[in-house]
Amino acid sequence: MKNLNHFQTRPKVASINLAAYLKELGSLKELPSKNYLRKLHRSHLLRFPFENLDVFFHRKITIDIRSIFNKIIPTQRGGFCYELNFLFYHLLIHLGYDCQLISARTFNDATESYGKEYDHMAILVKIQNDIYLCDVGFGNGLVYPAKLETDILQMDQTHFVQFICDVDDVYYLRKSSDGQTFKTLYKFEIKLREPIEFIDMCDFHQTNPQSYFVGKKIITKLTDSGRITLDDSFLKIQEKGITNKIEVLNDDDFYTKMEEHFGITYQSLLLG
Repeated sequence: MKNLNHFQTRPKVASINLAAYLKELGSLKELPSKNYLRKLHRSHLLRFPFENLDVFFHRKITIDIRSIFNKIIPTQRGGFCYELNFLFYHLLIHLGYDCQLISARTFNDATESYGKEYDHMAILVKIQNDIYLCDVGFGNGLVYPAKLETDILQMDQTHFVQFICDVDDVYYLRKSSDGQTFKTLYKFEIKLREPIEFIDMCDFHQTNPQSYFVGKKIITKLTDSGRITLDDSFLKIQEKGITNKIEVLNDDDFYTKMEEHFGITYQSLLLG
């Protein structure tokens, strides 16, 4: 691997209420370790949903840790990658982890093409001599941090993940349910990125009709037995490998199901 020297410099980040954050995760403060990182990563996915609801209430999302923290931690909300991963990055920094933000370009199955640079925000964490990819802001992506090691299968709860690397040192994250057929989630480089670099694409995903996030409402969260997902068309409840799909009749039905299954009320969205 190349260009890892930036892990030697501790970034300067704004302070956060670490105690309140850990309380929401149901975790105590521990020294940095692989096992603690795994626990935090999964707890984050269980606690905070991936969702784009603010886009439909025309509430601007900014890459500002104070506004993101105040939106998610005390109000039991979620967000998309620029919020969830930026928040998790700050948690890791304050806990003493050696980490950096990276830019990823997600793969679009419909167009068989990759998004623009800064299309997705993720995190690399260095523990001793190993590098792990953390991503709590991709929806149905990683459950646990994935070790950045190429051409091997890694078990990720009920799925397999694998990294491949091309001649230009571009890494591809792939996921499989059977270890045979893989779907590429996104590609990225090991290159330090600053929060300001993601601003334009964060704005794009809130306003541009070409963005997936502008097209429909989506909210999804990991559960102890699977995953629950709600969009404008269906409520999908996955439990122990079985998926139950329930049609969403209209907006009122969406918000009723949202409150029932995710604990987010329509009134709270109106108030902001």
